[in-house]
Amino acid sequence: MAETTQHLADIFDASNKNDTTAVFRYLHALRDRFFERLSGALRLREDLRAADIRDIKDPAGNLRGNMRTYTGDGSPVDWMIRSWIGNPDSGFSNLHLTTWLNDSIDVPHLGIALGTAPQVFCLIDLIPRYELSAVPAHLAKYYEALNDAHIKLRREADYVQFTPYSAFIRATLSPVAICGLVPFEVFKAKVEPLMWTYLEHWLALVAAAAPVDPALRPALAQHDLTYRRNVAELDPANVFADRMLGVPMRERLVRILWGGEREAR
Repeated sequence: MAETTQHLADIFDASNKNDTTAVFRYLHALRDRFFERLSGALRLREDLRAADIRDIKDPAGNLRGNMRTYTGDGSPVDWMIRSWIGNPDSGFSNLHLTTWLNDSIDVPHLGIALGTAPQVFCLIDLIPRYELSAVPAHLAKYYEALNDAHIKLRREADYVQFTPYSAFIRATLSPVAICGLVPFEVFKAKVEPLMWTYLEHWLALVAAAAPVDPALRPALAQHDLTYRRNVAELDPANVFADRMLGVPMRERLVRILWGGEREAR
């Protein structure tokens, strides 16, 4: 396994700005296949509070992204983000599909990110809801089944692990997080199939989940909200949105990511 430990923005700035439109279209279609699988298993309702920026444009009026948000319609989904921003013509794109669960169950959340910088950035993780070393039974129940596959990928000679330079971002990743920066061919052959494995594992966990004790739910809900707000606001990759869209638009997008703009519940 190779490894990179630079900021993603520094990697992109030092790269040749190749046109990655074809790869972006592939990743966009894959992201939407993931969404179709999730929306087929979990009842969702689109939240239209931010419908005015469903299409995200830069100050010159060029399309630079899309933002769709959902909440559960009888399912344990609290907040789901399906979005992208970028300029694939110059090599950069960033696609998200993140599913935050509500406090009725304590299954980890599901985070998926894909993009080009200009190689393929890929992330899928079961986002922790506890300090895992403090609740080893939770880790064993939800994460251990993925450990062998995670280690096998890390041992592949042509897989490049993306280790975030930010200590904060590293602290948000679970022990089985897939986080790579790889050639497109490596992504298709070795990472994409494993992402499907993770997604199906997560859906099975949600389907089998037992309810959380009502007395414990307020603390879990507060933890989740604090966690996702911190992740959205402190993500070093926000610099890409600053460059393309300007700070005011980036601030609003971040607010939507953590659920600061949503319809009344």
